[in-house]
Amino acid sequence: MERRRGSTISLLGLLLLACTQATAREVVYSGPPVVHDGQPWVVECRGLEEDDPVRWTRNGQSLEPELASGQLVVQSKSGSGTSKLSALEARENHDGDYKCTPESDNAFHLSIYVDTIIRVLSQVDTPMVMECANRTANDKVQWIKDSKPIAVAMADSEGVFRINNETGNLEILKEEEEAYGNYSCKVGNSSTDYRIVAKPTAIMPQSLSVVEGEKLHLVCLGKQSPGIKVSWSFGGRNYTQSEGRVKLARDEDRGIYGAVLNVENIGMADRGEIYCRVSYNWSDTTEDHYAEAQTLLRVKDKLAALWPFLGICAEVVVLCAIILIYEKKRNKAELEESDTDQSPDTKPTPNKDSDVRQRK
Repeated sequence: MERRRGSTISLLGLLLLACTQATAREVVYSGPPVVHDGQPWVVECRGLEEDDPVRWTRNGQSLEPELASGQLVVQSKSGSGTSKLSALEARENHDGDYKCTPESDNAFHLSIYVDTIIRVLSQVDTPMVMECANRTANDKVQWIKDSKPIAVAMADSEGVFRINNETGNLEILKEEEEAYGNYSCKVGNSSTDYRIVAKPTAIMPQSLSVVEGEKLHLVCLGKQSPGIKVSWSFGGRNYTQSEGRVKLARDEDRGIYGAVLNVENIGMADRGEIYCRVSYNWSDTTEDHYAEAQTLLRVKDKLAALWPFLGICAEVVVLCAIILIYEKKRNKAELEESDTDQSPDTKPTPNKDSDVRQRK
């Protein structure tokens, strides 16, 4: 009998283990991790079950508007256990974490590489020289700023720009607002694109409080241009993309991936400093080319909101106990007083018969 029980328990354990392993499966993704701006891309997910809903998302957001407009296309063959998401032309907003189904525990991160050369303009960078690639001595160079000939920009802002007639290079002489923008140098059929930006800024509150067990939502704000890169330091680790319970999301208002930090199930051990660093190039350590902000995360106890209520309840209980004891002592004193005192009605009356006999 005992052997049968043991074998039954072992069988149940194996079944439970098999069910656990089946539940813990992961969908497998494949595709190019980095795609140049304007190039086509395809991301495929495999390992889907028949009852898995196929619903592609990016950074947890629905792709329905882009699917409806034709920017993105989904191909899912019934019974194949696979689904493909594709785009004919990569755009900067395609950068992010993709999932083909909510049942997937993991995600696929797609990075969009912009061929435009981004350069930060500060006082230490002036004069800034921009070269036209693939130029020979006899080639004619044409510089364009924000879709207009550079001559227009030079006329509107005197002393900010200068073209070297010998080399064909464009020089920015001053750190002025008019210098920021998109530049293009054309030589024959080739072109070189630049984006001149100001030093980025990073803004976060000095501190914030989160109740234990709840979700942390933090946004790294500031003046930042498209192409900015955001990294976070949380719990002593650096994050440039989602990992585990730490999720980096896109700030849809400004179109910046990674500017939003979400952390599930905050614990007491998470208390400490959180850093946000913004830069256009991770390898650029020039102080005038990046910005950093920090905030102190405070974690509140789950029962913290109950302590004031419990304190009030304790005060009421103490007051009621004092009143009860006082009333009990007062009633006891009144009873003892009433037992010792005698009223006038209880005194003895004289004998009337004796008075009558004396008169006779």
